[in-house]
Amino acid sequence: MHAHLDAWTRLRRARGRRATWLAVVALGLLLFGIFWVVMGLLMAIRVQEEDGVIIGAFCGGVLGLLPLLLGGIAAAIAFRTKLRTNTYEELMVLARTQGSVSTGDVARAMRLSNEDAEKLMLELAHHRVLSDEPVSPFSPTLAATPRIGNAGLEPGMLINGTWRIDEPIGMGGMGHVYAVTHARTGRRYALKMMLPDVGLTEEGVRRFEREAKAASALGHEGIAAVHDFDRTPDGRLFLVMDLLEGETLDARLRNAGSLAWQDVKPRVLELADALAAAHAAGLIHRDLKPANVFLRKTESGERAMLLDFGLAKSAHDPGASRITATGEAVGTPLYMSPEQARGEAVDVRADVYGLAATVYEILTGAPPFVGSTPALAYAQLLGEPVVPASKVAARAIPLELDALLTRALAKDVDERPPSVAAMRDELARIAAAA
Repeated sequence: MHAHLDAWTRLRRARGRRATWLAVVALGLLLFGIFWVVMGLLMAIRVQEEDGVIIGAFCGGVLGLLPLLLGGIAAAIAFRTKLRTNTYEELMVLARTQGSVSTGDVARAMRLSNEDAEKLMLELAHHRVLSDEPVSPFSPTLAATPRIGNAGLEPGMLINGTWRIDEPIGMGGMGHVYAVTHARTGRRYALKMMLPDVGLTEEGVRRFEREAKAASALGHEGIAAVHDFDRTPDGRLFLVMDLLEGETLDARLRNAGSLAWQDVKPRVLELADALAAAHAAGLIHRDLKPANVFLRKTESGERAMLLDFGLAKSAHDPGASRITATGEAVGTPLYMSPEQARGEAVDVRADVYGLAATVYEILTGAPPFVGSTPALAYAQLLGEPVVPASKVAARAIPLELDALLTRALAKDVDERPPSVAAMRDELARIAAAA
């Protein structure tokens, strides 16, 4: 699993604030309790009458001992929070050192049992600090510190005589993303460049070309437009697309945990509409997930944008499966449909599943199936029914929406809505009523 340092920084600060406030509350309660215990004793000693003893016992027992008990509990919770944060910090140091960690790595390095190590990693995965999800190398929204030297591009460089590098804005395992300026028009775009040390197979090249051609042909306002696709003189692939201002849905969820249906339903409908447009053009996205949804800032607020058509394939291709020519499954296990995980041919209902999985995470803060390893996630995906979102979400979810998501996440494709367009219409009806 990989460490997300931005999410860890936010979690550490939140836990630090919690521990500090608990310590302050504990101190206040302890001082308050000590004061009234002393006052109760003085009243019982100085007032010889029976009423004085009763009043003293009340002050010392209720106003004194009860705050002391509560203060002790608050102090214990603050201490435990601090200790757990230190344990998290130790795991994060390990993750940053190794790049990624497994349950076995954590158990050995931190001298824990496999059960305790898995529990610790799941706690951090719940807060999106650890994730085993591979980040798309083509997304312009990756949040990480760019490694400019590895890509061989520096600000001011001119690519193919047209695109001037301004600054790095993101990176992935296979490519980096840069803000660029067109040398003649002065307009700014995002350029996605493959790393020089990445050896792309023919399938990899075709995937890259599919993203460029598919996205440029769709022409939908909810899909980032591609303006150029080419190779550098040394053979590296790149494409140029709209430079988007905003953040990914994945980044938003890392900050918020989950979102209320009332707040997010316009974005869900925009996403469904963009995906339906892709289907109308004969393309199946096959990799819908929060990291591939961008919340673009607009004059009226924001709009959901569908990104990354690197896995797109013709809806009319009977062999449109999740298995490449080399026998490798491509995509993201936490969001792929059961038929994709099995390597079977897929149709538009695979994207129905992906859309439902994304909406499920928006509302609950977690994908439908979560495992500490990809193998466990696969096992749950293939063998366990989904838990209704209403039983996981912290906020209330409309009953019809809950039923729609459960149906769209069915293992049997025939039980799902027949298309994203049909699902969009149901979502629109639920949004209008709720």
